Amino acid sequence: MENDFQYLHAIVPNDYYHNESVFEKEQELIFKNSWYYVCTTLSLENHNDFVTLEIGGVSVVVQNFRGVYKAYHNICTHRFNKIQNERSGNRALICQYHGWNFNADGVPYGIPLKKEFTGLDDAALKKICLKSFDLEVCGKFVFVKITPSAISLDEYLGGSKERLLQISAMLGRKIEYYEIPNEANWKIVMENTLEGYHISTVHPNTFYKLGFNLKSSMDTEIHGLHSNMTLSLGDTSPNPHRDKFHAMIKQRPFQPDGFFHQIIFPNLTIGSAWGVTVYIGTIKALNANQSIFAYDLFETNLGDGKLLNDTISGMVNFSAIEFTHTTLAEDKAICESVHKGMKEKNENIGILSNTEIRIIEFQKAYLKQMQLES
Repeated sequence: MENDFQYLHAIVPNDYYHNESVFEKEQELIFKNSWYYVCTTLSLENHNDFVTLEIGGVSVVVQNFRGVYKAYHNICTHRFNKIQNERSGNRALICQYHGWNFNADGVPYGIPLKKEFTGLDDAALKKICLKSFDLEVCGKFVFVKITPSAISLDEYLGGSKERLLQISAMLGRKIEYYEIPNEANWKIVMENTLEGYHISTVHPNTFYKLGFNLKSSMDTEIHGLHSNMTLSLGDTSPNPHRDKFHAMIKQRPFQPDGFFHQIIFPNLTIGSAWGVTVYIGTIKALNANQSIFAYDLFETNLGDGKLLNDTISGMVNFSAIEFTHTTLAEDKAICESVHKGMKEKNENIGILSNTEIRIIEFQKAYLKQMQLES
């Protein structure tokens, strides 16, 4: 006899979390067809600063050309070598195979032994320029869209734009860049960031010690494909040490009442505890069964870009690095376990509580982009 009760449940089938054919479809319909977060402008401050990444299997370089950001296919049009091979750096857009240079318009110039080529006049060079991609900036957040966009970044972000501007205003010194590989599908890693239900059991030495627990209240906002939440403390007893420290940096621009988290679909995840530090992370989908959580960790500024003094900065950096590394190690273990469980329970879908509503909203966004009915 079937149970006669109703409950919230996941709407994306378990096999979508490990099926390679589904992953290939995601490459086309989601990653290539969304405004995709690349980096902050702090990684592109100087002429010839660049950042590389893959979007939907396409190698992309975003480069600063004397203050103008451009996004190009990171493949030389001569013999198809990858032009910039590092994750980030500072060098001209020059292919390391035969030394072809590319200018701010993606057109090759300064070609070694150019006279040995037939018909490489100006018109021909423009025809073999690098393929360009749409690039737009919100605050200090740089986004690229592989497929020509019918929708601006502002339209895509909707109500989430305001929070990105707030985060942009708080960024101080960069503490570190860090990557953690996961033997888990990218959606599992993303969904793990969307709720606080697991804090007491998965994060006993980090979030739970700070006072977050099952009694923590959750304020949620849904903005189309995107969402954010603020988790308030479940333990509201006075904490003189924390309150004293917060008073030392009371001018910080962003002061959520607890832990703030935001996602911009499909790959951007942002987290900040009381606005003291903030991680700006990307979830890189390698294949159906592997992903990388990569993030830049920043300390706050004190308004108008004023940096923390060295003493406070040292305190913030030490605790933030230890906290974030520990948290991510705990998340890695649980996400990899969930991934294995989904393979074994391939025919099932998960049961969800009201505290996990952002997972439902993420899955709705996913199915919409995949052109499927929920």
